[in-house]
Amino acid sequence: MAPITKVNDKVKVVLTGFQPFAHHLTNPSWLSVQPLHNTLLDLPEIPAAKQDPKHHKATQAYLVCQELPVEYQKVPTLVPQLHADHSRAITKDGQVVQVEVDESKDKEEKEEYLKTYYIHVGVGRDGHTAIETQAHRTGYGGLDNAQWTPPNKDQPPVVKEEWSADPDLLTTTVDTQALAEYLKTEKGWICQQSLDAGLYLCEYKFYLSMAERQRRIAAGEEGEEERTCLFVHLPSVGNPYTLEELQRFVKDMVVGVVTQY
Repeated sequence: MAPITKVNDKVKVVLTGFQPFAHHLTNPSWLSVQPLHNTLLDLPEIPAAKQDPKHHKATQAYLVCQELPVEYQKVPTLVPQLHADHSRAITKDGQVVQVEVDESKDKEEKEEYLKTYYIHVGVGRDGHTAIETQAHRTGYGGLDNAQWTPPNKDQPPVVKEEWSADPDLLTTTVDTQALAEYLKTEKGWICQQSLDAGLYLCEYKFYLSMAERQRRIAAGEEGEEERTCLFVHLPSVGNPYTLEELQRFVKDMVVGVVTQY
């Protein structure tokens, strides 16, 4: 079959939540994103005066959701694989290349998207939602679901020689203060910017995701604007939001991210 390119008017949003852990017998991070799996979210039209000429002109977001384990030794494999599974085929100058279409695959797998977003969700402090800004390479502790804890806080939880050049701190490309303000003032949510993601699996997953993005850019596999990574903390159910409200918050947050960043 001759190579073809099929680019649509959608962006893809990969949403992840966590399995239950510790005293969380159910995890609102997963319960809030799970219903959105394999759905399309209509995006509002941005007024011409507010449009960034470099920003995509997507009209819909296609959402894919995945639950990840609360285990330090598993996420360093699962997060890069998540990026690989949902990458666009592009050249070193950031242009979409021709791709083979396998007719045996479903529709989602055969389409190219204008951009891919990796938005990771976890359960955090009660009373508010939080948009995380940064993540550290080291400093992690606490038992995970496999009853394992990183042995040395001066090293990453999982040490790989090929990752030795990764920076100590990574910051998302999303303006987290502006996003939190948008969700608070325009959507009415109790939301704040956060500079402390907790130094547990939430922050580690956030770091791994941003590091994978950086490695792909450094290797010339894609451009700066090809993917965006973010982490959002939700409160436990009932503190103050119901599960249905948390699900609505996730939708509002996704729309805010993909229309502005």
